Amino acid sequence: MTRHIILFFAVLFSVALAVDSSLAQQARQPPPEAADLEGGETGGPPPTEPEEIPELKPQEDITSIKPLPPELPDRTTELLGDINVILDIPLNQIPNYRDHMRQIVEELTGYARGRNPGFTVVTYGGFDLFSWSQREYDLAELKRPEMTKPSAVAVADTELPVGFPIRRYQQRVNGFILDGFYCAPIRVPAADVETMRAQSLKALTVDHCPEERAQTAFELARKAGIVAHVDTDMMGKFAVVPTVKPDPENSANVENLTEARSMLINLNNRGFGNKANWLLALKNTNHDVVVVDGFYNGNQALTKDDVRGLKYKKLGSRRLVLAWLDVGQASDERYYWQREWRVGNPTWIKALDRSSPGKYHVEFWNPAWKAIIGKTFGGLVDLGFDGIVLAGVESYRRWEFMTPVN
Repeated sequence: MTRHIILFFAVLFSVALAVDSSLAQQARQPPPEAADLEGGETGGPPPTEPEEIPELKPQEDITSIKPLPPELPDRTTELLGDINVILDIPLNQIPNYRDHMRQIVEELTGYARGRNPGFTVVTYGGFDLFSWSQREYDLAELKRPEMTKPSAVAVADTELPVGFPIRRYQQRVNGFILDGFYCAPIRVPAADVETMRAQSLKALTVDHCPEERAQTAFELARKAGIVAHVDTDMMGKFAVVPTVKPDPENSANVENLTEARSMLINLNNRGFGNKANWLLALKNTNHDVVVVDGFYNGNQALTKDDVRGLKYKKLGSRRLVLAWLDVGQASDERYYWQREWRVGNPTWIKALDRSSPGKYHVEFWNPAWKAIIGKTFGGLVDLGFDGIVLAGVESYRRWEFMTPVN
């Protein structure tokens, strides 16, 4: 594992900062419960005051929201892509794709926290990564040599039970964005959300709602203490910067995620004509958290001054500016894409995403892809973003679908 991490960071820091192997090893270790950031460990976020968490009542989700209309897109296709292949891999050789993704998140976060202990990392989706899954349990059993399998009495002491929290991963991220908690057919159980919030993880949500249901989603999120981005774009393009006040509007300074009460995500910025118009539209908002693509038009990187200018609301108070980074798919409009690339060349580009033109499914654990992600991540940190939203963390689902273990 140490060799793997050193290889990953060697490329990551080739244009930025040399990091010794002891720091790379630190990136895979959870910070202590009460780390002294000035005199001891620096691998985790600074200690914060416990957040007062309003109770999230599951029955409110059921009684306040009606069934979804039939015209909503198929989320299975959205998450997995157009899959019609089962990979021919011996059961005992199937990788733990979930843990591959956890390692990527941990390594990136460890690097960022080494430079800025207060750096914010949020995952978009991937809620199941917080705990040990049934599939992971079954896969571990398949790989365990018969002679070393424990007796029934010893199982509890030698194996992670299903649902066991992965603490090293939980301690690396600051929060998670739920995809459709109030206005989509796929939801994380409210009790599970409460469990993660009790671990000081901030809950946020993205909901694309029919117009008549958007205000209800805002109200439920506000009552529950969940930061929400709610829009009426059922295709989820994140192309609009609203001109109305956020709900709720907050005039106070927001310098960490626990203080946030509203969020705006804008990723598709082509409709603004030019970068200056886009940035001006964002500056004229009062959201506590703004999440943007670090590139205008897909390939024109923002500058440090651009990012600095977004850190203040129209009211004048401070807010958080987070960059969006997809770690699970490649895009042919990004700076790293080469003209001769296609499915199979390089070998880690595996399939075209038929639901998103220009996007490709990749072997996200491949060292070459991780080097690209690492370089991009490092560049975003250099620009002065307060944090990064890691999207594409659910890419493991596609690989799991193609490699059933039962």
